[in-house]
Amino acid sequence: MIGVCRTAGHECELDALGRSQDPRRAGARVLGTAEGVLIAPRGCSLNQAFVEIVRTAKAHNVSTLSLADALVALAQDQAPQDGEGAAFVAARAAWGHLVGRIRPGRGVRLGRDDDGVAGV
Repeated sequence: MIGVCRTAGHECELDALGRSQDPRRAGARVLGTAEGVLIAPRGCSLNQAFVEIVRTAKAHNVSTLSLADALVALAQDQAPQDGEGAAFVAARAAWGHLVGRIRPGRGVRLGRDDDGVAGV
């Protein structure tokens, strides 16, 4: 623990990066990141991304948060952690084709012109 945050009479521990150790907040952060992974290549709304994650989780019989976590790991080109095998397989099957398009290291320009200035 690095620090403590106090909000509305509650205390929560913070990790080395200043993030809450509260599992509810961590789950929300992972889900929000996964939604962003889908929004970037598809140009869909936040709600559409959320619904897609939930429907895909149900279709593959995995939890929504484990699928979201697997999607984020896939986007970061990380191997699945223990217990995430089914969720990672589901994420790869559903969105593996999208992830290669959004990884900067693969020659994709993410809204920047050749001169490094953000594009329109």
